[in-house]
Amino acid sequence: MVLRGRGERNEGRVGSAGRAGDARTAGDVAGGGAAGRIERRGRQSRRTERALRILDAAASLVERYGYSKTTMDDVAREAGVAKGTLYLHWNTREELFGAVLRREQILLTRSFLDRMRAQKQPLTVHALFKQAALGLLERPLVRAVFTRDVEVVGNLLRREQRDHPEQKELFHLLLDFLGRSNLMRRDLTPQAQAFLVSAIFLGFFLMVSWVPDQAEMSDEQVAGLMADTVVAALHLDGQATPREEAEAAEDVLRHLEELVAREEAAFQAELA
Repeated sequence: MVLRGRGERNEGRVGSAGRAGDARTAGDVAGGGAAGRIERRGRQSRRTERALRILDAAASLVERYGYSKTTMDDVAREAGVAKGTLYLHWNTREELFGAVLRREQILLTRSFLDRMRAQKQPLTVHALFKQAALGLLERPLVRAVFTRDVEVVGNLLRREQRDHPEQKELFHLLLDFLGRSNLMRRDLTPQAQAFLVSAIFLGFFLMVSWVPDQAEMSDEQVAGLMADTVVAALHLDGQATPREEAEAAEDVLRHLEELVAREEAAFQAELA
């Protein structure tokens, strides 16, 4: 959504009744004057707010009941809108829930970046994986996609993988950049590295759901252990000087910030 500046001149139109009462701008006649722009922005803002409310409702229902058991009627009722209103934003049920997953991925990456930037200590590879793990622990829908939880995301996951094979999970992007910075094990292929990290993350996520209450740990503790395991398994500790490690981490963050900014802008434009 592009907001124009206020530099346009208002040109008066002269009618047969004289200049005073009949003067209107050419922009006003076409609905493009200052008032028209403000009105359009207001409509777009209300449309975006309504779309976000619908996405919140859909995400909440999928977390509770799963994708296959959540209907458009359920979403409309939860969001407090008419069912037909949903189709003003998305043509199909699949498009709506695809937007839910896309937004969750954007929110995950944004929260990851915010946490990394808020750290007072020097940037480290351990911190990258800890914050990635913490983000997944705190966002059930993204975690369900990662663990291929059919009960939660069902056929939607297969559709998203088919329609968007280019999408990568957050830790895959981390591995790509660390590999380019020569901070990874050289005896493993990139595929083997990704498999190893996936297995570590999946194992921890399963343990989180299985462990009895008396042995339960905080998300912060679990994320720290996950990062410890990844760093040890990939021999990342001591592979570079602190400065080289910080520079590699900074490169990762810069790249992710560019990606998520583009995604946020495109997603916001679609909602408006």
